[in-house]
Amino acid sequence: MTDKIRYLAEQAKESVPKGILSVEQWIDQYNILLGNLIVQECIDCCGSQADKKNIRKRFDLPIESDVLYPAPEKDGSINSQYERKYNLPKVMK
Repeated sequence: MTDKIRYLAEQAKESVPKGILSVEQWIDQYNILLGNLIVQECIDCCGSQADKKNIRKRFDLPIESDVLYPAPEKDGSINSQYERKYNLPKVMK
């Protein structure tokens, strides 16, 4: 298991109420929380709005049609290439 999955598993474990649920209910709640955390982690690494929506749809998570998911920060690659000036060769006179 990767460190990231261990971290998400620990987050899910800490989020399930203690001393209130039966063992079966606790396990069900834990599985739901861990699944949601893993799916959200996958969504967070996607750049495409459509991909984010499709991942949510695939796992039957709610999708709002007008939601704009936050995009990753611009990093000087293809994400921001359209804002740069053209790199045209100099014309010789």
